[in-house]
Amino acid sequence: MNSKGQLIITDLMLYLILLTIILGIIIYTIDNINDNQVSSLNNHETDQILTDTLNTIIKTEGTPHNWENESLNNIKIIGLRKNSTSSMISYDKLMKLKSNNQLLSNLLPTGTNYELSIHPKNNPNHNTIIATRGSVSIDRNVYSMEAPVIIDYGYDISSIYNHNYSNTCPLHHEKDNKEWSCKAFNINKSTLNKGTYYIIVDKDTDYILTNTYNETITGKTEENITEINQKLEQLIRKDNDTIYIHINSDKKQIYLAYDTNNRKNYLNSIKNPQIYILTLKIST
Repeated sequence: MNSKGQLIITDLMLYLILLTIILGIIIYTIDNINDNQVSSLNNHETDQILTDTLNTIIKTEGTPHNWENESLNNIKIIGLRKNSTSSMISYDKLMKLKSNNQLLSNLLPTGTNYELSIHPKNNPNHNTIIATRGSVSIDRNVYSMEAPVIIDYGYDISSIYNHNYSNTCPLHHEKDNKEWSCKAFNINKSTLNKGTYYIIVDKDTDYILTNTYNETITGKTEENITEINQKLEQLIRKDNDTIYIHINSDKKQIYLAYDTNNRKNYLNSIKNPQIYILTLKIST
């Protein structure tokens, strides 16, 4: 009897140990599943925050739409889009955010650390930090999202290319030579003191400027970007005058650019827009 009793007790202990192991495995599995579900949920929520924030930044103008010219107290929501008809982001808004990077905080949950940066698509090492808060480092949970953008540098740009000839050229280029592009522009004399006019065309290209008084000035471009303010001053007699610009080129990429912000260094972007990568990182 004692031997049988001891055997039964031993069997029960083995069953209890086995049951404990099974229960432990079940509990561990359930906890692991719950942890994965929570982690998956957190990842989804973070990805959504990144997506919503980046979309607001690059696809909206912000509120007010010209917030780059407003005081900080009047800015409700930031958005870098130039305007509602453009898909480009504004250089002025980008610089306003860079000078006041706390404006990005309003788009993110309280206490979120972030870093917004931009770099040329073909030169990732040339990275510029636009806005940052806290430390977004590799030893924390860091989430990142990128978007390609093109920057609008605030020029007033008009195409000179014109082979329609709906407006008669005063030099009769529409009859004599189809390789000329000619277009009339209304130019205010006062604008010459507030900005600079440039012809954007290939170097070594002949051009002619004429007014409505049959006065003519000729020239040849030395570079792809040619300033013409001094020549315009000689032709404009009143505050609002009509100037004809004649370019000896049949290429479509011929422009008149007006720059009020002294940004000559970026004028090449008119013919060859550079793609940048805007990167938003947040850590939790």
